[in-house]
Parts: sequence; structure tokens; C-alpha cells
Amino acid sequence: MKAPSGIASRAAIGVAAVAALAALGADCNGDVVQDPTFRDWCGDTLCSWTLESGKIQRVPTWSPEDLGVSFVERGTEISQVTDEHEATCLLFTTTADIDPAAQMTLLVDYGNDSTMDFQQVLGATQWHKVQTEIATPRGYSGITFHLRKEGTGTAVLAEMRIESTTGCVPLHATTPVPLNAGCFYATDCAPGLFCDPSEVCLQCSDKVACPGSTACQARSPFLPRQCGPGQGLGQSGAPCIFDDDCAGGACDGASLVSLVDAGAAADADPLARCQAPSQICAELDAGEPCGCLVSHGGTCR
Repeated sequence: MKAPSGIASRAAIGVAAVAALAALGADCNGDVVQDPTFRDWCGDTLCSWTLESGKIQRVPTWSPEDLGVSFVERGTEISQVTDEHEATCLLFTTTADIDPAAQMTLLVDYGNDSTMDFQQVLGATQWHKVQTEIATPRGYSGITFHLRKEGTGTAVLAEMRIESTTGCVPLHATTPVPLNAGCFYATDCAPGLFCDPSEVCLQCSDKVACPGSTACQARSPFLPRQCGPGQGLGQSGAPCIFDDDCAGGACDGASLVSLVDAGAAADADPLARCQAPSQICAELDAGEPCGCLVSHGGTCR
């Protein structure tokens, strides 16, 4: 869409500073969504965008000849499902007339699983072009984009162009990922851990040795490998699962689940046997609940 004379000269290019944002300027590889300028209508609704709730209307934008979409009611939401799976960065270009009271929000669902993985409020603007760039997670398959009006003010969009780009800062977790929890990038994991190719934060592996001569081992088949588990080697802030992993005798924040035999009754207190490493069973066919799984580790106090 080409802006009319006078509009382009006044266009303000804004870059939102949020988690996973990066400096702009990467080369664009093409539109990810269909009908980014909201010109294709099938009767009273958009052909390529799904009306999830509320009401939309075809209206003029910055020019009587250039038509866009008005989010008429509070709670109006449109979405578009794509099969995009290769983009490492997404560049959003918005041209709109948005009142502060409209509370317009862009939401991104990686994997098309109805989980909103990223959201950004579209700030107030009057036909100024605004750009935002975000990095994508690794290994996603498909992206669903949502545009939602949560307030009562005017919200008319002439363009929501979404382009695949390269060169942005990799997406990273907003909080450090603990031992045995999922990760995307090396920077996701807490100190003392690395992001294994299996996309789990680990302390050691066949390819990453422990410091000195400390052995990398797991105290049961159901727990991740550690550097000297149960030897009280961990200093304050070091990754741990049980209290005896730590020099100070206290591991905070670990999440443990009792492993129960299929044919045995569940423990009255399923976590009780997980609190003492000595109670982890080596024999799984003993016919009684035994062993522990770790959802994620903690840190030494």
C-alpha cells in the first residue's frame, strides 16, 4: 500500500521495546499473512481473516479510495491461521487510526495451539506507520495471528503487514530456565546450565563434562544427570534437585513427582518418598510405588 503525499513525510516509525524485540533493518522475505491490507471482503466480513467475536465494518482509511477495516464493538477480534514454520524473525508494519481508548492488541500463537505466546498493545496513532520486530521460537509449526479490540475507542486498520525477516536478536526466556526444564537458546538456561540439543537445560552430558574430576551421573533412570549428585558440592545458586546436592544442605524450588507403579495404589502423600534420595527405588518391578521424577530442578540456598 502506497501512502498518499503528505502522509509518508509525516510517518513515524516506532519500534516497541519488549521482550524478544530487536533492531530493525533486516531484509524482508515476503508476507506471512494473506490480505495484509484488508481489501478482500466476502459480503460483510473479510475473506482471509476470521471474525472471532464482535463486529467489523469496511470503511475508508486515510483516503476515501483506500478502504480498511473498522473494529466496531468492544471485544471485536479477528484472526488468521498460517502454516508458517521457517521465519526466524517477524516484522509487523501497522498503518492505522487507533484511539488510546481502543486498547488494540496484537497476539501471536506459535504452533496454532490456542496459547498466546506473544502479545503487544498497538499504541495510539493516526495513520502513522509503526513497525515492530520479534524473534520466533525454535521448532514451531504454524502461527496464528490475532487482532483484538478490548476498549471502546476508534480502531480502523489500513494495514497489518507481517513479513518474514532475518537478523533479529534470538528469542530468549524472560526468567532463567532451571535444570531439566525446556529451553530454546543457550541464553535461556540458569547459571551453571546449558541448553542441550534435546531442548532441555542440563548441567552436564556426554559432550559437556563437569568441572575437575566430578562425575556426570544420574542417581536414578528418571532423574537428569548432574555433577556429583548427592555429594553436597553445590554452592549457593548452583543447580540442584535434592538437599544433599548442596553444600548448605538446602535445595529451593525443585519440583518433584512420585513415580507410581501402574498396578499399585498411589501414595497418600505422593511427594513424601521424593524428599529423601535414599528412598528412590532401583527396582521398578517391586510392585510398590517407587522412584521420583523431576519436573524441574532448583537452586542451592
